[in-house]
Amino acid sequence: MKLTSEKAWTISPDVRSTQSEDGAVLLDIKQGLCFSLNVVGAKVWEKLATSQTGTTLARLVSDLAPQFAVSVDQLTTDLEHYLGELEAKGLARTNGNPSSVGTSGRGKL
Repeated sequence: MKLTSEKAWTISPDVRSTQSEDGAVLLDIKQGLCFSLNVVGAKVWEKLATSQTGTTLARLVSDLAPQFAVSVDQLTTDLEHYLGELEAKGLARTNGNPSSVGTSGRGKL
């Protein structure tokens, strides 16, 4: 799925999270599902969670690029994929997609 940088990404209002130095745990209270994030996933989640109006792919790349030793192109590709996974599981959404139905079970993202 190719994502455009104009989409504003936000977290689902049904998701609660807690973070540690090892990553984060997400609980989707609507679906009754738990997900674990590694340290990198938790950094992305934190950026999404702290934005009141949503954040774009371009903003995420700009904010996270200095923290990782990868090219901007690779980071963009990886974030596109990761945001798509979050959306597919109903954990995040865009201004163009107010609701997504996730998959069942527990998982790692």
